[in-house]
Amino acid sequence: MRFQGRVSEWNDSRGFGFVVPNGGGAKVFLHVSAFAMRHNRPILGKSVTYELTTDNQGRLQARNAKFVGQLDQVQSHATGSFISVLIGFGILAAVAYVVYVRISHPNSTISASIYKIFSAREALRAHPEFHCQPEKTTCSQMSSCAEAIFHQERCGVANMDGDLDGIPCERQWCN
Repeated sequence: MRFQGRVSEWNDSRGFGFVVPNGGGAKVFLHVSAFAMRHNRPILGKSVTYELTTDNQGRLQARNAKFVGQLDQVQSHATGSFISVLIGFGILAAVAYVVYVRISHPNSTISASIYKIFSAREALRAHPEFHCQPEKTTCSQMSSCAEAIFHQERCGVANMDGDLDGIPCERQWCN
């Protein structure tokens, strides 16, 4: 069970002091080794949480001590680090895509490629009548860019994207 109290005495050179429990009662011995994170030293009046134990002579002693709010600070730091890593990976993925497009299509612009992909996918949403047809495997068998994207993405027809930029049938339909 965890208790909360306030550091009432502290001898920094010797690394120990006492805690007065918030609900009142006997002082509890507090040694610096009771803190898992020892980089913050206790100061007078600072609130701490702790578990109670007794030493060999039966005196109350604090263990697993933490400063009040310390756990929340560690969790928010971890959450902030996780979000930073996610943002970093997102930026890295965007840069990798830009490099890929520039290397694989040196004469195209990135915005034109992105526009083609989004406009063709939007057209695909507007045409729910498309169905996978095993005989439709080439661009000449398609009737529109939206149909070509449908067959590429939903039916597994992969040989319609000659330059591997995600846009099928660029010469016939998706230019």
